[in-house]
Amino acid sequence: MTVYFKAGKGYRYDFMVKGKRYTKAWFKGKQAAKTAEVKRREEVEKKQELEATGDMALLDLLNLRLDYLLDRAYSESHYKKTKLAAQRLLDYFGKVPCSVITRLKADEFLMAVVKERTPVAGNNDLKVLRAAFSWGMKRGQRFIQDNPFAGLETFPSDKPKERKKTPKSDELDRMIEAAQPKHRPYLWVLRETLARSIEVHRLTWNRVNFEERYVELETRKNKNREPVLRRVPMTDKLYEVLSNLYADRDPGKEWVFWTRSYNAETGRMEEGPYKRGRYSMLQKLCRDAGVDYYSFHRFRASGASVMDNNGALLPGIQHILGHADRRSTEIYLEKLRDVERDAMDVYERESRKDDDKVA
Repeated sequence: MTVYFKAGKGYRYDFMVKGKRYTKAWFKGKQAAKTAEVKRREEVEKKQELEATGDMALLDLLNLRLDYLLDRAYSESHYKKTKLAAQRLLDYFGKVPCSVITRLKADEFLMAVVKERTPVAGNNDLKVLRAAFSWGMKRGQRFIQDNPFAGLETFPSDKPKERKKTPKSDELDRMIEAAQPKHRPYLWVLRETLARSIEVHRLTWNRVNFEERYVELETRKNKNREPVLRRVPMTDKLYEVLSNLYADRDPGKEWVFWTRSYNAETGRMEEGPYKRGRYSMLQKLCRDAGVDYYSFHRFRASGASVMDNNGALLPGIQHILGHADRRSTEIYLEKLRDVERDAMDVYERESRKDDDKVA
């Protein structure tokens, strides 16, 4: 047994299995440490047996998936949805191997979610859990052999899907004017780059080129989640805002926008780039400006609509938005155009020709 005592603290177990260390401290008694070590060794052995047969403990798979989402910089909302769905799945099934969850049991779980919550919640859980199990199958290690959520149909909902509204330029003006002065530069950079908020959070000063007047935005919205840089030309307003920020910057900070916050896990104050949007600020300034609530993402839609409605070429819009696939931009813009109104205008004009002749 690898149990030892440290004065003033207590007993601790510490052992290695296939190059990986397992340890826990501090136990009041030696027997308690030994018992905990035996239990932990059994868990490790069981886990390795499952992995050897292409199976894995549900808890381990979900934790690996969450770590993967963090490492690959997925959006905060997607990470949060996955984490909540994972917790509900664990609460429902407990600490079981993934193979225990059959398609029937997966469907029973989703039905329980719908009954307790809503069909929309059930569909959200289905989407992120299906992706998590699919990821577990595709990895080189092949953690699991089957995806119990694959092929399950979504639940019908009597709640109509609301069409997302796009703010007009004058509404964005009012929103920025209603914001506190310290928040306005952040909003202007979002607006003038048409960037995703997480791209602005990652923006560092070495990616800002004042001489050639462009910024380089880093995105990972691609198939392999690899970082890709794209250059976005500066507007005069963006140049003005970034120049003022640069003049007042802290030379010790590499980020254009950074934050200082308390980390409860480490017990220390930490500094770093923004990790999340200022949603409470956004809600307040929308109220103060007297406009409907618009998410940060709708800033992109507003800028894209201005370009599209004034003859900008699709490849240019696609590059600025950071879409890897042209079809994404086409779908994006299709939602912005008033295609229904245009279609009805054609119908009205052509269907009334005979009436005009009779008159």
